[in-house]
Amino acid sequence: MTMWQLEKGELFLSEISLKRLKQLYKKETNGKAKLRLLAAIHRKRGKSIDNIAELLEKPRKTVHGWLTCFQERGISGKDSIKQEGRPCKLTAKQRKELIKKLEKGPLYNPSGLWTAKEVRNLIRNKYGVLYGRTNMWKIFIAAGFTPQVPRKKHYKTASIEQIERFKKTPNKRQDATERKVLLWPQKTKQHLA
Repeated sequence: MTMWQLEKGELFLSEISLKRLKQLYKKETNGKAKLRLLAAIHRKRGKSIDNIAELLEKPRKTVHGWLTCFQERGISGKDSIKQEGRPCKLTAKQRKELIKKLEKGPLYNPSGLWTAKEVRNLIRNKYGVLYGRTNMWKIFIAAGFTPQVPRKKHYKTASIEQIERFKKTPNKRQDATERKVLLWPQKTKQHLA
């Protein structure tokens, strides 16, 4: 269907009235669906795709896609369809097995923490599946694991001696504040008497 075959005015969503579209618009809580309904209302009023795109500040192609969804699916065109995506390379059984193995900890690492590289090699050797670095982190997070190794220190970080020297310097301002706190009850007693 080309852009010129998209219905307009009363022919657009002929089974639904403009009044009904406005009611649905008012009831809608999802922001994206509400914007799509607004585009449908404008189209039902007879406005062109260019006018609707300008009013909603959206690309012409996006508005056309929304209106095409309405024409093909009816009022359910306001809701986006969840895309499935690529299926997981490991089966559910393999993932459970992997999680149990990860919970036990690595054999040759005394810290008990896995690195992404170690897990990647484990999956490749045991299941014959190769994951990239980014996907390794996704697997960790999906399994409920979190990064446990701290990041490297910045090269400008103070040395331990500098930190200790900073801690040991007395703060004279703090002493003056403490004295004021002690004097405060005495001043209030004078005013109360």
